[in-house]
Amino acid sequence: MVSGTVVEELLAALRKVPGLRPATPATVPSLAWVPWDWDDLAVTVGPEVVEIRLVATKLPLPPVLGHAEEVLGPVLPPGTRLRLVVTDLDRVALDAPVESEVDHPMGS
Repeated sequence: MVSGTVVEELLAALRKVPGLRPATPATVPSLAWVPWDWDDLAVTVGPEVVEIRLVATKLPLPPVLGHAEEVLGPVLPPGTRLRLVVTDLDRVALDAPVESEVDHPMGS
């Protein structure tokens, strides 16, 4: 499999995971004529490890990352491991109510 094809397939799978998006440089130009998918910069495909740098838009992280592993696993090249690196937390993740299994009354 060609590295570019792997990256495209990984990004397509990642788009199916609510709560995560590729981490791209903050200074990405907004030029429409540049034939480049800036999300590609978030993925590094190596011979043993595929690393995807992410921005989280939803908390808590463990279930979101677990879902990402399930979705991305089948797209990985044979013999490689997946490394997900959350590089940033979007403000939207902090503003949204966090789903919790623990119910604590106020003040306890």
